Amino acid sequence: TRSTGDFGAMFNMPIAAGNLFIGTFSTDLTNPLKSTKFGLPFYYVPSSFSGYYKYKAGDTYYENGNVAEGQKDICHFYAVLYETDETVSTLDGTNVLTHPNIISAAIIENQTETDEWTRFDLPFVYRPGKSIDPEKLKNGKYNLAVVFTSSINGGTFKGAPGSMLYIDEVEITLDSETNYNPITD
Repeated sequence: TRSTGDFGAMFNMPIAAGNLFIGTFSTDLTNPLKSTKFGLPFYYVPSSFSGYYKYKAGDTYYENGNVAEGQKDICHFYAVLYETDETVSTLDGTNVLTHPNIISAAIIENQTETDEWTRFDLPFVYRPGKSIDPEKLKNGKYNLAVVFTSSINGGTFKGAPGSMLYIDEVEITLDSETNYNPITD
């Protein structure tokens, strides 16, 4: 996470969280949370999201450009499988964890600061009443979004400059029983 300096402050965007995600980015200064387009077509049923991380929070947490005493930054990462349709082609920063088209998600909940490589292995948890339609899966009607950020609230420009998230050996494990291979099938 970094300070954006005077230029970022002019647009009320005083920090930029370090992030890595599957998808695209298209700058929207009037609604920055809509700049990220999370996810790409996915033809498989994921069962878990795993890897290793190290995290160190920056020293001073900022909210709305001001020091927020007593606040501490924390990283965040998750993977989301969602259905696309005529109205939803991607999710964005406003809805990536809340949209009704989400089928299942693997979300870190107990992340901590650590100087050591720390394993995470997160199951994809299905949302109530949701399941995968094999025909839609075969036709590429699902997207997978994977998101890592050094500041959990970085999308709303809250965080601590200097926060550092390292990741390694990230893997999506597939349910071998229910997958369609678009190349061989």
